[in-house]
Amino acid sequence: MTLSIGRRILLGFFAVTVVIVALGFYALAQIGAVRDTTDAIVRRDMAVLRELDDLGNEARDLGLLRRTAVIAMLTQTQAPVPGRPARADDTLATWRQTADRLEGRLATIAQLAAEYRTSAASSERGAAWDRVAAASGEVQGAFREVRSLSEAQFAAIAKQDVAAVEARNDEITRLQGPFLGGIKTLRTLLDGGMAIGQRAAQEVYERSRLSIYLTLAGSVLLAILVTWLISGAVVRPLEAVMRFVERVGDGDLSGQLQLHRRDEVGRLSGTLNAMVSGLSDL
Repeated sequence: MTLSIGRRILLGFFAVTVVIVALGFYALAQIGAVRDTTDAIVRRDMAVLRELDDLGNEARDLGLLRRTAVIAMLTQTQAPVPGRPARADDTLATWRQTADRLEGRLATIAQLAAEYRTSAASSERGAAWDRVAAASGEVQGAFREVRSLSEAQFAAIAKQDVAAVEARNDEITRLQGPFLGGIKTLRTLLDGGMAIGQRAAQEVYERSRLSIYLTLAGSVLLAILVTWLISGAVVRPLEAVMRFVERVGDGDLSGQLQLHRRDEVGRLSGTLNAMVSGLSDL
């Protein structure tokens, strides 16, 4: 089955159009992939960063509450004020609520890090989340020791045992070093993970850009190929026909149009040759 000249031209333009449209959809898909990757990285980093900021604030509040309770107990012991009830129970209740929230945030950070590890943008990014999860577990262990000693100190405050309260201070101060240092380590690890995330997003962008360039180059090559095929199947035969017609118009009836094609142009060639033969017989 042969195609007419018009259908060949339409087919060529249709093929080029399909490639251009496909390239457009592919480019949009790649842009969407870059956007989704960047959004996921930023969203995850910001979620953990907010938890760490609140964690630091609550760790500071815990220290202030405990010191406030100690100072209040020592003040009342040294110079009691008649008629003023002790506020140790209220301070202890607030301290425990804050401690519960702090432990919950540490658990949330560990949970988020484990969740983000499974769908990280790169293996390096996944390893960074593993480090955050491990460090969070270490901070949890350090905080449990601080909380246990702090509870013991609050119990001594309730008994007005000055010696026991002061004895706990040195132990709590010693254990707070790893606890507060662990929070700083978490922040440092998150900063490193954010830098890795930025590099991962940049790599996704570079890969997407390269693939778009390659697809564009393939589209250009296909367009050149289609143009060449149309030229060989339509343009050059038509140019030969027009040159033959011009010679006949100038009175040269000696030539023959040889296209050797079994299609519409070939049939046109046969018709023109027959017409020229008829004119030469006159």
